[in-house]
Amino acid sequence: MERIAVVGMGSRFFTLFAKRLKNNYPDRAKVVGVCDTNRVRCEYYRDTIDADVAIFDNFDKMLDELKPDSVIVATPDCYHHEYIIKALKKGYPVYSEKPMTTTEESCLAIRKAEKETGKSVTVTFNCRFMPYYARIKELLMNGAVGRVLSIHYEYQLDTKHGGDYFKRWHRSIETSGGMMVHKATHHFDIVNWLLDDEPERVSAQGRRLYYGNDDRPHGERCSTCQYAKTCHSYEAHHEKTGTQNLFFKAEHVDGYVRDHCVFKPDTNIYDTMSVSVGYKKGTLLTYTLDMYSPREGYNMTIYGTEGRIEASTFFGDKDTYKIILTKHTGEVQEIIFPAAAGTHAGGDDRMLEMFFGGVKDDPLGQCSDSFDGAKSAMIGIAANRSIKEGVAVDLTPILDKMR
Repeated sequence: MERIAVVGMGSRFFTLFAKRLKNNYPDRAKVVGVCDTNRVRCEYYRDTIDADVAIFDNFDKMLDELKPDSVIVATPDCYHHEYIIKALKKGYPVYSEKPMTTTEESCLAIRKAEKETGKSVTVTFNCRFMPYYARIKELLMNGAVGRVLSIHYEYQLDTKHGGDYFKRWHRSIETSGGMMVHKATHHFDIVNWLLDDEPERVSAQGRRLYYGNDDRPHGERCSTCQYAKTCHSYEAHHEKTGTQNLFFKAEHVDGYVRDHCVFKPDTNIYDTMSVSVGYKKGTLLTYTLDMYSPREGYNMTIYGTEGRIEASTFFGDKDTYKIILTKHTGEVQEIIFPAAAGTHAGGDDRMLEMFFGGVKDDPLGQCSDSFDGAKSAMIGIAANRSIKEGVAVDLTPILDKMR
């Protein structure tokens, strides 16, 4: 039985870990303690999921008293490194939410702590476990398109999902690293993993073109907004049981607002981003992220010496994922995936099965370590620097320090 201590009782812990650990792995994993600066969130977990759990507001005290087998870190991104390093130094391996961290310095510090303690960090890159990404990985490993030359990856979030980042703590680049780190870390990791390669050089552009626009009619927050009926990003989070209990009923403790207006001008993250990444083996990645599309989905095209792979889906379009393999010989293979059951296209359940279900084999290399976390985060960190300074960033010397 793996005894787990958790720090950070926000929505990601609840949607990914909470019920699954309790219901799916009763003989393999148990949350023995939870810690958060806001006790109300801890009490919600205790009252609705596990009455036996111990509640703490001090992380060190939790570890010293409970002496768990491992730690889950699910705090806001900018604090990940603090808790990861503390856990490692006290002798505990860590499961870290993505992104692993938000700065070059904290990436280095985590890698240093791992080497000094001999304890490991596993990053929860659930996209690796989505069946359609796994199928692309298999195709590339089997040489379906030969040597990969370039990847064009376009990701679009709609005004509900994309807008939601401008309502939460993610709206501050200091807290989340912006969408180049917080959101795109998924996508950069997927490309790193598909290529089995390291990013070498990054250049980027980013702007805020849709959200944070004070000229648009807006209120202070969704729950009190007079423009709710005409706003494409409006959601009644205050009427949903989960967010009510986690955030609205906890607001009096720390003043955290879950439903800021997306058009308030005090946000400082981008909503329109374009990145170019050069890889060590020669592949070029062109990546775009837009957060205000009328519909949500992605297109990925992988060009190789022997053909190309086109992978795409737009959520709601019959809920299917399509992969088209076209060879230079003219052969065309179409692979259709129905939507997998479970959150994140089935990736969450498959990932936790690998972590806690006793799975021994990992033929696709889906489990990710701290160097994977650093490679992914550093593309986003470098992209932010490139946007700010107008320079291309050489990642090779930075990643070399992290080996």
